[in-house]
Amino acid sequence: MTQTLRINDDFQEIGVLSVDDRNRITLGKHLKDFKRLKVFQDSRGEILLVPIVEIPASEVWLYQNKEIMESLQRGLIDAKAGRIVEKKLEDL
Repeated sequence: MTQTLRINDDFQEIGVLSVDDRNRITLGKHLKDFKRLKVFQDSRGEILLVPIVEIPASEVWLYQNKEIMESLQRGLIDAKAGRIVEKKLEDL
């Protein structure tokens, strides 16, 4: 899938890396919690790596339904603020 990306963020140089004999670079210390990257290349050959996370197929419906996602977020805010009520399962 081809995707056009417009970047308006300011980037800072974080180092210079060497390519090994198999054309690989090591980014471990820069990508602590990520296992997957989206790779973009512009017409000048510059490469941008964007860390991504994947959503299990069984949870995609939540992200596709704005009302349910907003309701979930409100519920999490309420729970964090202590606005919760205990209910017995058989009472529901």
